[in-house]
Amino acid sequence: VRDIPTSPKEEIHKQKLLEAYPDIEKLAIKGSENPDLLPEGAITVRMHSVGGWGAITTGKNLAMTLYELLGYEIKANPKYGSEKKGQPTTYYMSAAPEPIPLSCEYHHVDVVLSPDPYVFHHSNPLFGLKKGGSFIIQHSGTEQELWDSLPATTQNYIIDNDIHLYYIDGFKIAREEASDPELQLRMQGNAFQGAFFAGSPLMERAGLDEKKLFEAIEAQLNAKFGAKGKRVVEDNLRVVRRGFKELREVTHKKITVHEGEVIRKAPRLPVMLRQQPEGDGGLSDIHRFWEQTGHFYATGKGNDITADPQQALSLMPASTGVFRDMTNIRFEYPEFIAEKCTACGECYTVCPDSACPGLVNTFGEVFGAAISAIEKAHGPTQYLRRETRNLEKIVRPMIEEAGEEADVNALLGQAIEKLLEASPLEGREKKALSEELAHLQEEIGDFRFAITKPYWTTREKKQKGSGGLFSITINPYTCKGCMECVEVCGDEALISKPQDNHAVARMRKEWDFWLKLPSTSKQFSRIDDLDEKIGALHTLLLEKQNYNSMVCGDGACLGCGEKTAIHLFTATVTALMQPRVEKHLKKLDDLITRLERHIRLKLASGLDLSDAEAIGKVISENADLTLAEMAARLDSQGVSTILDTEWISWATGLLNKLRDLKWRYEEGPTGLGRKEMGIINSTGCTSVWGSTFPFNPYPFPWTSHLFQDSPSVAMGVFEGHMTRMAEGFKAIRMAELELAGKYSHDEHAEEFRRFNWKHFSDEEWLL
Repeated sequence: VRDIPTSPKEEIHKQKLLEAYPDIEKLAIKGSENPDLLPEGAITVRMHSVGGWGAITTGKNLAMTLYELLGYEIKANPKYGSEKKGQPTTYYMSAAPEPIPLSCEYHHVDVVLSPDPYVFHHSNPLFGLKKGGSFIIQHSGTEQELWDSLPATTQNYIIDNDIHLYYIDGFKIAREEASDPELQLRMQGNAFQGAFFAGSPLMERAGLDEKKLFEAIEAQLNAKFGAKGKRVVEDNLRVVRRGFKELREVTHKKITVHEGEVIRKAPRLPVMLRQQPEGDGGLSDIHRFWEQTGHFYATGKGNDITADPQQALSLMPASTGVFRDMTNIRFEYPEFIAEKCTACGECYTVCPDSACPGLVNTFGEVFGAAISAIEKAHGPTQYLRRETRNLEKIVRPMIEEAGEEADVNALLGQAIEKLLEASPLEGREKKALSEELAHLQEEIGDFRFAITKPYWTTREKKQKGSGGLFSITINPYTCKGCMECVEVCGDEALISKPQDNHAVARMRKEWDFWLKLPSTSKQFSRIDDLDEKIGALHTLLLEKQNYNSMVCGDGACLGCGEKTAIHLFTATVTALMQPRVEKHLKKLDDLITRLERHIRLKLASGLDLSDAEAIGKVISENADLTLAEMAARLDSQGVSTILDTEWISWATGLLNKLRDLKWRYEEGPTGLGRKEMGIINSTGCTSVWGSTFPFNPYPFPWTSHLFQDSPSVAMGVFEGHMTRMAEGFKAIRMAELELAGKYSHDEHAEEFRRFNWKHFSDEEWLL
């Protein structure tokens, strides 16, 4: 619990926490200094990498080589678990000629290796690096570009502490030397093993020469990879040798960055978090969780969060995977070539990270989304809504002529020019139209649409003007660059391209526009009956709600097939449930309306309306009049107005239950309504990558337990959920009986007291 909160909201949270847990701040252990307790002659290494890049293997190989060469005592501390796939990881290792008394994270290090080129974006890799120490980082550019990319504070620290700054392009080496493309990410770590010996003082200190060093490294690689064949050993040895030879030191160190400029930026609200409605500030409110927990992890300060009872119980809101941005772990990205796309659906079906959604839209929907964004940014438009209808009439024949290889974006630009030329407007009016059309082009940008047989050609043959534009858009925040989509695309409509800043900016702009587009409408559905499995079932993923049945942002491996299977399952359940829920909500709306009318009529029927003179006298009084006052004045003797207070209490209570049920389906505490499903995870890999605090990839409630206990947990959750569902169904059944004039307390009270899931109808079971 911090003495000085960083914001007013944190101050309020702190006060609530101290009220609930008095003296909790006294439980914190605060350290003082951290003296270097390592023995004389020790060399300490810290490695900054990304989960899945082979840092553990690199560290182990390095440790074993030092042991074989020097007979040193080794202690390693990898801060890593399989849940950290795609997340920053650290690896600590110390080697010394005598036993090492420490088992912890080292605060004093001689060498820092950083295969992670974006390490300065989320942490301070120079922390604890000794004076005269060595820092080796992955960098594919020039010496000057590396130096200029560092913030001024880092440049000052390097100069003041005489840090040796080295760089190496380990990924280039691995790409060129790995005979198996799948090993490129992992093999780049071996380049850093070679770079360590070239850049650290160890060889000089131990009197090693290059020949003896590489004999020991080859022996270690044979022990590690010999069973996989000679080729694998030779590939790894070449990578280590090139890492040793190609290491370069930055020698021209002058302050080049203005003071105050930093690489680590203050965390903005994640893009996908902005799509989530704010809740009530309770346990399930994702915005509360971001403020109290998420943004600390986003800035590499996960250890600085305030004491949290919810973390102590391993509780996270749904969808917190939206906090993640996978841009920095992706070196290549899939680029969509719209002219080659056939809308086969292989890519968006196989993608494990919900990062490759397909969408079908009409021209009207595309223009409507763009105009709404324009009007939000620039104010109301004068001509655009009318003229986009003319624009569609111009561009459609152009597409027909170009066929399925049409470049829709280019044709749209040509159509805009034709529209302006043919416009009867002049002067200021034509200039205003031109500006509005320019805004339209800017808003749509480079967003790519494909003309495909199932959504354009076939539909246009049946009915002119009915064709839709198909698109594949890469989600830059969840794509890990696994290239599964590229691999399954038989039409080469997705290709792998190296990622740079320009590509990232374009992907983010295109994703921003995708968020504004409406979901694929039912007119483009190619599923005849989902329950009976009739139709092109994979196209259910074209519906945004179905596709986003997993938000991802988790630590699963790149290209995880397990996640693909789970995504298809959650999407199918969502697609099955939502039409049923929509039908159920219509039924609830009808019941509520009819029950309200029924109660009003019952109340009115209790009044004596036979004395017209008395009624006229009451309503002619110059005062507000309630039903209760009217009843009292018409029946001052209390003999003719009969209102059954018990029935009124029961009926209005029933009405409130129906309203509450409708609210829970549509809004609820989270503002998102009742979720499509819940799952009980039966341990395994899913329980690891799915529960990496604080990133929850599921937008619905879930829990995990040991495999032998998960059926028991599932049964308990089932019973509890069915009890809640039964309460809703009871209210609906009672209302239907009352409206039919068949409800009798004496006859039905006991029946509804015993009502449970065993009495559900088929229709109720489907919900």
